[in-house]
Amino acid sequence: MPITSNVAWDRRLEAFKGRDTAQYIATVMAVASRCAACQLPLGPGAALSLTVDITEGCDLEGTVCLTFDSVICHLQCQEPGLRVREATDVSDDLATVGARLVLRNRGGSRRNIAVLAYTLVPSLVFGEPGGEMTSALVSALLNHGFQMSFSASYTEILQRAVPVRETCTCTVADGGAVQLHVDGALMHSQQLDRRNLDDAAWLEAARAGRVLVISGDNLLFTDTDLELTAAARLGTLVTGIVPAFV
Repeated sequence: MPITSNVAWDRRLEAFKGRDTAQYIATVMAVASRCAACQLPLGPGAALSLTVDITEGCDLEGTVCLTFDSVICHLQCQEPGLRVREATDVSDDLATVGARLVLRNRGGSRRNIAVLAYTLVPSLVFGEPGGEMTSALVSALLNHGFQMSFSASYTEILQRAVPVRETCTCTVADGGAVQLHVDGALMHSQQLDRRNLDDAAWLEAARAGRVLVISGDNLLFTDTDLELTAAARLGTLVTGIVPAFV
């Protein structure tokens, strides 16, 4: 049972992650704060374990696609493990999670900025197992004009964010569905309530005709916050200014 830092893991993981195994473990740890089994804080220096569920499939061009769904536990709560299953279409197991927020008069702007943030759960990568794997979400957005961000500071993100290509749009339907489309495909959707004060403020900001979209892997959403530090440090954070139609 190999141990990286204080995390025990299943050696079979190397067959999928190769030389990136240690980086992957560090990535999972960067967004973990509580034991997935007992829900207590992990605590500094505690003996931990990594369990990984891998779903393997191929796209229409035959490229291997993998999803990695990982949890960190106290070693006393759960032994390390790895489970692999095959799927005809790995996208069936994917979901998006996200949040909306308003940046108020940042970076010298006179207007508030509407922000739409989201990620894929679990993360989807493609490539050859054991070799270099590429994030499907990050790659897709970069191909449509999004830019990498290596800072979790909203002020710096706003200063450096650029308009994306015309293939990207953010729309708000009469029923309150906020939808992000990329090249005609629905990438993410959220439902707002126009009677809610926070949602009304977001709508008002979006009426300026643009929305700052923050996305990528390793974004951490809680009930009250959006944490971007791990994504920025790991190079999986992308941002872009998307036209908004409200």
